[in-house]
Amino acid sequence: MERQVEKYIHSLPDIDLLEYSRIQTHLPEALEFARIELTDRHFTSEHLTDLEQQLHQRAKALEEAAHVVAAEPLSFEWRLAVFLCGLYSGIPLVFFYPLWQKFREKGADRKFKDMWLYALIGFCCQPVIILLGISPWNWLAKLF
Repeated sequence: MERQVEKYIHSLPDIDLLEYSRIQTHLPEALEFARIELTDRHFTSEHLTDLEQQLHQRAKALEEAAHVVAAEPLSFEWRLAVFLCGLYSGIPLVFFYPLWQKFREKGADRKFKDMWLYALIGFCCQPVIILLGISPWNWLAKLF
């Protein structure tokens, strides 16, 4: 194992070290060194209980923050832009694909769903506007 990793693990605060030792995605050698570092620090049972409680509170706060991000709706400007792109046969929606992916990766489920919903509404409004006899080039002028 590299010396840099050992220095990093050695410099971690107690709570971060405890959290690091529980993440199974690290290299086995790094996890072993973290467990050795934990035993070298000679924690008392009260201190370990306190660290466990702090770790639980940290996890709960992260979960609440993720829930807030997931429930946040799409802004009006973005809804309008996606609707208008859907109105134009959805072709301009290709430009929004990276944003959709970003919302999905960040866990912003509501924004992800809102983008699909408003694009679909715009696309479904297209035949109605055509039946009303409004040419595609004048849609924006007629809407406003």
